[in-house]
Amino acid sequence: MNANADIYLFRHGQTEWNAQSRRQGHLDSPLTERGQLQAEENASKLRLHLSLDGEVAVFVSPLGRARHTALIMVQELGLSEEAIIYEPRLMECSFGKWEGLTTSEIKARYPEEWQARSEDKWNVPAPSGESYADVNARVSKWYEEVSLAATNLVVCHGLTSRVFRGIYADLSQQQVFQLNEPQDGFFELRNRTEVFVE
Repeated sequence: MNANADIYLFRHGQTEWNAQSRRQGHLDSPLTERGQLQAEENASKLRLHLSLDGEVAVFVSPLGRARHTALIMVQELGLSEEAIIYEPRLMECSFGKWEGLTTSEIKARYPEEWQARSEDKWNVPAPSGESYADVNARVSKWYEEVSLAATNLVVCHGLTSRVFRGIYADLSQQQVFQLNEPQDGFFELRNRTEVFVE
């Protein structure tokens, strides 16, 4: 881990299930046209924001929506696909049996499990899924072990992004829950603080 490294954190572009408000977790759905455009525009914003002349590492969740986003971005940035390092610990939280379902469908089919998770969101997972604590453990382990370049791009997911920002800035669980998950724009992480670039 390199405390002096700059990290630019991106969520994947909008997917079909995002547009339908369905939980994806470890399942996947394709990027929409808007999602592909978001990937292009975020890369363009990054290129205006900093020089990519030095060493650049690109860490990406291996789930399809993040992979597609990253491939669009490296092409837009003029980077080689070989710069991409696929990292399973950056995958989205698994929502187990809730994947593919909307919130109203989950509440109707799993009322007791929904209530239990609502009361302790950090520690209680979806049935056969992961909790925030589980995601925090695996992302923390990655961040402790990773060798960062001077400039690092990280392409992952909504909940994973919030958890990582919490780890980076030493936020409380409640603060992590309150973070947003934008797909238009990205976060610059430097000196234990975050700045949103839109």
